Amino acid sequence: MAARRILREARRYALVVAPAVAVALQTLHLVMPATAQARPAYVRAPGGPFMVDGQGRRLELHGANLVAKCGSDTHPSTVAGSPCLPGGHGHPNYVLTPDARDPGWRFTARDATALHRLGFTLVRLGVIWAGLEPGPKAAHENDSTYCAQHLPGTPFPNLGNRDPYSQTKLEAYLDKVDRIVGLLARAHIRVVIDMHQDGWGRPFANPDGSPPWMSEGAPAWATCTMGFPFQKPDHWQGAYTDPAVNAALDHLWENDVAVDLQGQFIRVWKGIASHYAHNRSVIGYELFNEPSGPEAVSPAQFDRQLQCFYAGSSYAPASCASSGSQAPPAGLIPAIQSADSHHLVFYEAPVLTDFGSPETIGIAEPLHFPRLAISFHDYGGVPGQSTFECSQPNCSTQEDTTMSNFTSERPATQTSQPGGPAWLLSEFGAEKYVPDISHVAALADSNLLSWTYWSALQLHDPTGGPYEGLLNPRTHRPDRARARVLARVYPLATAGTPTSQSFDPGTQAFDFTYTVDPSVHAPTLISIPLAYHYRHGYKVKVTGARVTSRRNAAILKLRNKPGAQTVTVRVRPRPRRHPH
Repeated sequence: MAARRILREARRYALVVAPAVAVALQTLHLVMPATAQARPAYVRAPGGPFMVDGQGRRLELHGANLVAKCGSDTHPSTVAGSPCLPGGHGHPNYVLTPDARDPGWRFTARDATALHRLGFTLVRLGVIWAGLEPGPKAAHENDSTYCAQHLPGTPFPNLGNRDPYSQTKLEAYLDKVDRIVGLLARAHIRVVIDMHQDGWGRPFANPDGSPPWMSEGAPAWATCTMGFPFQKPDHWQGAYTDPAVNAALDHLWENDVAVDLQGQFIRVWKGIASHYAHNRSVIGYELFNEPSGPEAVSPAQFDRQLQCFYAGSSYAPASCASSGSQAPPAGLIPAIQSADSHHLVFYEAPVLTDFGSPETIGIAEPLHFPRLAISFHDYGGVPGQSTFECSQPNCSTQEDTTMSNFTSERPATQTSQPGGPAWLLSEFGAEKYVPDISHVAALADSNLLSWTYWSALQLHDPTGGPYEGLLNPRTHRPDRARARVLARVYPLATAGTPTSQSFDPGTQAFDFTYTVDPSVHAPTLISIPLAYHYRHGYKVKVTGARVTSRRNAAILKLRNKPGAQTVTVRVRPRPRRHPH
């Protein structure tokens, strides 16, 4: 009996533990941070839907969001999910740290390993403007120094010692972010730096809401409300129709106050881009989470405002002229690309596209820039409602519409990339209802799409649901039901152009087809998350390529056969062997 038990344990190690080590070794050149031994190339977006690695392989990256939305002047409430609220001191400021005592501010190597075991290779890591540029201590919302009206055609005033930008404070904040980037890199996970906001920023909160909530994003000094009172909507989504919140957002898009809001925002982003310009664990920068404003209900007009913000008046003259914005000549995209000539720039369409609204950014007027990717979210349900679960029949229909919209809009977007920008599904889920999560993940498969699930951890999220976190903050273990649909078999790097893929978490059947690119000589890599699937191993059937990895490897490696034009891959679980 003892011998049998030892044999079973040895087999279990061979099937689960050893492949987990092997995946780290086999993906060093793709996801390791830059070192003398392994320096991966920057991820590229030469044109078309796929990101591409340094060896020309089309990439598909799966992962999760990680955003610390709580500042040092907040404390966790006692309701489900413990969303943070104003008041309290001593916590890290809008950033995670491995040694925080409160799990809502903590991310550790153990958490990074848990994400790696899910087969995740990407994290959308949030940074917060209020942490990067907090401004002078005495600055407050509607401060006349910053919020005085600015007349078009006149220079913005010199703010002197009241200039909110501080390179020292920005670098101190990014030094803390670096710790998390490093933890993820050591777990072979790369990063998109995401400038996150919900409901504009810190000045807006309703501790008496159901549940209580607060916004995060912009600092107080950047908040100009034109005298509109904040009406404290019951749910945080109501912030997007609140007059004060919309006024603050509109001042950013119009850039019509004395502080030169867009100029300040650009300075911060250039500082971030300069900081990470040579960090190959970072693949790019996402400019602004879920843009909204008073014009959002008029999609064409808001698209023009947003394109002017992204490109600037010299690069989007029609959009800037029609929106009336006082945007600088070089907007956010060219400013970042002037500071960093390597990384991708991810831009978002307006927030209502998350729920099926169309968009025209880069379609009505070109976005003539390289290295672009469009980031979008796909949520079902009704905008403005806090259900935290999408189990209604209309959810999948709305999610299908959103995916269909971006499937047609992405290739219609005019950039400097032949075939348009790459794309990333950067948010979906935010719930425990597995059928809905499974539906969107399958949609992403059918569109050969990289994605990041919302969210890796709940982190006292003041604008989210109590059960959105995939990992339990105390046990560090993923929710098993969600993990089984999110830990998917997928083509991590393809030596050709993917044409179809599917994975059924129930049957563990994976099917994949791609056309061969003869200029790519590196192998195709398929991620197999053995911690969640194929307990007894898997079997592979391939045409057009040969398997070069060992049996039951965590990374299935294929070499295209000479002369092959198409490769098909079929992975199925091995049946359990019964003892005789």
